[in-house]
Amino acid sequence: MCCALAFVLAIPVTLVGLPFVPVLDRGTWGSVGAAICLLLAYVALELFLLVRRDGQTLGKGLAGLRVVPVSPTAPRLTPAAALVRLVILLAPFVLMGIAGGLRSAGGDVLGYIGVLVLAVSLVLAAVPGVRRTLHDLVAGSRVVRAPRRGIDLRKDLVMMVPGRRDLTKEV
Repeated sequence: MCCALAFVLAIPVTLVGLPFVPVLDRGTWGSVGAAICLLLAYVALELFLLVRRDGQTLGKGLAGLRVVPVSPTAPRLTPAAALVRLVILLAPFVLMGIAGGLRSAGGDVLGYIGVLVLAVSLVLAAVPGVRRTLHDLVAGSRVVRAPRRGIDLRKDLVMMVPGRRDLTKEV
């Protein structure tokens, strides 16, 4: 599903990036463009599903997990909190990926920062009493057990369309 959306995003990303093609060679532009499309597709799917399926992406639903706000007054995770959570979650991997492509001391620093952020997140998740990762702490969310939920592509695909909400989906 993510790859299909990435193909749809390829046209606008290519049009926006055309002015930069003379600066980058075709191989580099192809790699950068593909990475941008996949990242945008993943972010869009994660955000829409996390918010519209009441805190359960497809994988979390199958695993019996749900992301909920820490505040008892908030009924569900807001799109802003879901975006913050996702940015912090992906940051170490983006930094390490950039570091892998740079052959300089700056690349090493980015890689070390990415590893440090990931290590802090893993340690926080293991500490009794905290048991929340860095991205959950920053976004004000937590992961809880929930009833397992299967995937119904007919209903779940509707939830991924911006501006539409399927309120008949069982929670």
